[in-house]
Amino acid sequence: MTAVLAVVLAAGTGGPVQAEGQTKGQAMDMGVGLAVDTAGGHVRVNVQVENRGKQTVYVPRALASASQLDGRLFDVRDARTGAEIPYQGRMVKRGPLTAADFLAVPAGGTHRHSIDITPAYAFAPGPHEYRLSYAGQAGSDVQALVAGSAGAALVAPAVTFKYTAR
Repeated sequence: MTAVLAVVLAAGTGGPVQAEGQTKGQAMDMGVGLAVDTAGGHVRVNVQVENRGKQTVYVPRALASASQLDGRLFDVRDARTGAEIPYQGRMVKRGPLTAADFLAVPAGGTHRHSIDITPAYAFAPGPHEYRLSYAGQAGSDVQALVAGSAGAALVAPAVTFKYTAR
């Protein structure tokens, strides 16, 4: 399966910034969009998964419905230097993936989710510009995803955002 990416960056300051990635394959046509909102002193990642295909697709619950991060889900970097921002959040040791680790998005359906990542990454004090991206797997066969034998790359390109940590 091949991945096709499209980038949409919101212009201006003060509003959320966005990126949108797409995964297209033989049996899937879906997209994932990210927006980062830093209002109120928090870094909130808003995720939108859109299934434009004709069958249900499965995406990781860690991206689509988790209330907090259990590991380094997003790649966060200093936008100027490219230095990785250390992950300092919870690290949950777990067993192999199961079907319960994936969220079903029905054909023609859209799923939205927001997660506050402020405490999970070591954002530097003061005003800084960061880049956040996501790369994972999605597929139309949840058992194949669990087995690690099938799936397509689900990629959202980097979103650049400004945040002032205290």
